[in-house]
Amino acid sequence: MRGWQVTRTVRGGASAPLGVTHALLARSVLLARPASLAKSASLANLGSLAKSLSLATAVALLAAGCASGPQLSPPNYLAKNEAVQPAAPDEPKETPDPLEAMNRKVFDGNQAFNHAIIYPAAKAYRDGVPEAVRDRVDAFTTNLTEPMVFANNVLQLRPDAALTTLARFLTNSTVGIGGLFDVAATVGQQHQSGDFGQTMYVWGVRDTAYLVLPILGPTNLRDAVGTGVEMVVPSATVTKLPTTLATIVEQFNTVDTFGRPVAGLSKIEMLEELEASSLDFYAMLRSMADQKRQSELKQALQESLLTDSPKEATTLQPGPARIVGDAGSNTAAGAAAAAERAVVVGQPKILE
Repeated sequence: MRGWQVTRTVRGGASAPLGVTHALLARSVLLARPASLAKSASLANLGSLAKSLSLATAVALLAAGCASGPQLSPPNYLAKNEAVQPAAPDEPKETPDPLEAMNRKVFDGNQAFNHAIIYPAAKAYRDGVPEAVRDRVDAFTTNLTEPMVFANNVLQLRPDAALTTLARFLTNSTVGIGGLFDVAATVGQQHQSGDFGQTMYVWGVRDTAYLVLPILGPTNLRDAVGTGVEMVVPSATVTKLPTTLATIVEQFNTVDTFGRPVAGLSKIEMLEELEASSLDFYAMLRSMADQKRQSELKQALQESLLTDSPKEATTLQPGPARIVGDAGSNTAAGAAAAAERAVVVGQPKILE
């Protein structure tokens, strides 16, 4: 038991010097053997003793290495995916809000206006006007926006969206009785997105700051400019049109100007519900408006002929080798001459 106690002390002291470990191990093995055998040890016994000593030394070295060797740190699994898969440069990004302090003040003023005027008017509109009539007003005002959507689809070089918008306007203006009924949607012609802010985005005006306008509400700097252009252009074009057509366009713009806010009153109830269930209505409305806008911008980029959409990778398959020469290689002499300057295209073949 004495030798085992010494050996256990050595294994516990893994930081002991190597020479001391060897001496203690040798002493433990010698002490573990009877004294009579130690005095009359033969060559075979000495060999067995040496093997025991070598085995004990190897085990001690292994234990010391395991105890005092360098410890590997656990792998870091907190690496961000963006480092591995960077976002595409043309992908719409989240709209920044560097003007948040000013925007919140304007937002508070808008909310005061909403509670004083817009919410009561919306409630009176919902209670006093049947839902069927409200749907006709909504379809009619949506049809009035189709010419502007069509113009922006053309400017964005989105031929499919432009053709769909034109077909919708013609279908709803005729079969839909002046746009009172959205007949086009029933035959698969869905309403397309398209405004001058979106057009400027496709043209390259990408990153812009979030902005809250008085009365008009959430937007961004680029879309605010686009809205201003859309308000000015129809009035500017009226003066260059014939009298009869100019009168029609002016009446069209007037109805659109007053019709859209009235149609929007039917959607105010959802806004009230969001406000009632939100802890930070400003942040929620900003997030919802930005997500909807990013979806429209992404769709425009994917459909526009002005932007390069990502192409699928093409795998080159090796084909049979052929000799590319000139027209004179059809003859025997031409083929011999072309063979000296030929370019071998395809998979090389090993000739045996």
